[in-house]
Amino acid sequence: MTRNLLLTAASAALLTGCSGAAAGQDLYAGFTRIDPESRTLTENSYIIVEDGRIIGLGTGNPPDMDYRTVQDLTGTFGLPGFVDAHGHITAGPHAVEVVDGAPMVTMESREDVTEFHARMALAFGVTSVRNPGADPQANADYDRRIASGEWAGPDAVHAGAVMQPPPFGGNAFSYPQGREAWFAEAGRQAGLGMRYFKLYHGLSEDELALGIEAAHAHGLQAIAHLDQVSWLTAAELGIDGLLHALPTSSDLLEPEAAEAYLADRGPDSRFMYQWFEYADFDSPRIQRLIRELAERQIEVDLTLLVNELVYSDEGYQAVMREGDERYLHPDALESSEQFAELARTGWTDEDYARADAAMDNVHAFVRRLHAAGVPLLIGTDGPGGGPAYAMELQLHHAAGLDRWEVLRLATTASAEGIGFDNTGRLEEGREADIVFLEANPAEDLAHAREVHMVVTNGRAFTFDQLTAAPPQNLQNGEE
Repeated sequence: MTRNLLLTAASAALLTGCSGAAAGQDLYAGFTRIDPESRTLTENSYIIVEDGRIIGLGTGNPPDMDYRTVQDLTGTFGLPGFVDAHGHITAGPHAVEVVDGAPMVTMESREDVTEFHARMALAFGVTSVRNPGADPQANADYDRRIASGEWAGPDAVHAGAVMQPPPFGGNAFSYPQGREAWFAEAGRQAGLGMRYFKLYHGLSEDELALGIEAAHAHGLQAIAHLDQVSWLTAAELGIDGLLHALPTSSDLLEPEAAEAYLADRGPDSRFMYQWFEYADFDSPRIQRLIRELAERQIEVDLTLLVNELVYSDEGYQAVMREGDERYLHPDALESSEQFAELARTGWTDEDYARADAAMDNVHAFVRRLHAAGVPLLIGTDGPGGGPAYAMELQLHHAAGLDRWEVLRLATTASAEGIGFDNTGRLEEGREADIVFLEANPAEDLAHAREVHMVVTNGRAFTFDQLTAAPPQNLQNGEE
């Protein structure tokens, strides 16, 4: 056996996608299997895959059969493919355009950027993504290309155009006028195969309520990134999911704290740390919020990378290693860096020091939610995983969650949370979504980025194959 990808004619057919794969079984053997749910390591494991599904697994010598491909993965650690529950995989670079004489923020999708995002997400072990907002037509095109095998990337569920008033616009944003228009937009997105309806921070409480109603009327789940409308109000209105560790509404603060917070709050991004300076997690309001989230099982995707990025004067260097830029599309990276810098315009050394101190309260908030049984998902707010995904896991560990629990959230819990019940575990009958790592992430979550090979829907790729520039031919496995 060999640890190199065995590209026989049959295995080459495998790389064209499960629907067109030649008959045969693929063996992955010799690795240590990690089960985050049971918190166990099983050495010398094997998995047998056929037609994109796991048909057998065990330890020791695998059954003596005529396998189509055999992968000797001795020394690696295999676990369910990672899930990024907040990956803008189809989002093109942010831009500011002038429309009718006024500036407008747009986020148009570009095929070259999306294809790059998809490969890099997969390269870092992400096999499933919830895309929380982009052009719904681009999202539908993405699903078609992934299903056909034209592109290599994670399976995805999507929200379409984000509901947000100007100055946001273009195909990735929408701001319906009137009840009929809201329901029509939800219907349009549902018709294009979207599963979520994204409600953004610029909406009023009445608009939030209308968006939730329209989403549910068309079978969509309503998710929201909120600011001045509180998470508690959204919970009572029937929201299905909340995004970011930024519950920054003054309505969640006690009266004196709310008054002081509003007096301090300006038009810039300082409120992103100021709220945590005033928040009292033992107060009746926040205790009620946590109870409501837990009782209603409202999923919360914390994206701690956002807090880390905005709070740090190092910018993107705070969340990436040197050289990681090559795994991010240059146009997308440039626009993201510009927007991150814009968010911190005018910040002083005192602001950064206060923000750094506020991170302790962000971590305390994470622990409160988790201890109460609020369902947490792992998301990055990036392009669908990539080199920063392991950092998101490390930030959850820094917040107080043990490594096994973080791995469970990154696999089983997040897969179930986004509705991918056929993956998230290494079990017979489930989709063959597997990541093989060079080192044990249960010992150090930084190892989550050390991908040797990833299998998605039964298609196997090496890290080097996915990150090659120019990209290798991923349809027929040729290098």
